[in-house]
Amino acid sequence: MRYPSDQKQQTSERVLTAASALFRSRGYEATGIDAVMASAGLTAGAFYAHFRSKEDLLAKSLDSAFCKSGKSWANRLANAKGLEWVRRFAGAYLSKEHRDNPDLGCPMPALAPEIGRIGGTSRKVFEQYLRGLIAIVGAETGRDQAIPAIALCVGGLMLSRAVDDLKLSDKILRACRDAVVEHSARVQELS
Repeated sequence: MRYPSDQKQQTSERVLTAASALFRSRGYEATGIDAVMASAGLTAGAFYAHFRSKEDLLAKSLDSAFCKSGKSWANRLANAKGLEWVRRFAGAYLSKEHRDNPDLGCPMPALAPEIGRIGGTSRKVFEQYLRGLIAIVGAETGRDQAIPAIALCVGGLMLSRAVDDLKLSDKILRACRDAVVEHSARVQELS
């Protein structure tokens, strides 16, 4: 039986999509290769035909997730500039929807602690995209304000996901969202 010439690539993409969602929702350490392959509709035995190791899968799934996330954010923020861009960015990033769907959201709040421990290629991929995000946010907030804005967004989302009390979680999202916008507005007034 003949397979389409791009079948291996399509299968790899299915595995990356499954891994990306599972790593973001369950965490890297808590997600085994068997679970990833089952989620992709494949047997675990097929894994090594596509990836060298679980860490290789993490690095490639991070790259894939960041690329998809970047396209989504670019569409969401199109035609906005300055403080309006900051409001829309913080509003979407620190939203209940983003909090409640880690498997579809930004990999940073979901995986930063684990990547910090793992290191290697995954850390390099993470850092590359973080630097890119700093440049994008910096273009709207001012370069020196990008890192605090990103830290408030990522940290706020992490904290909002870490509590059981939804009222407290919502309060964390709102407070961090307001702080990002308020700080950016203050900086723009001083400029």
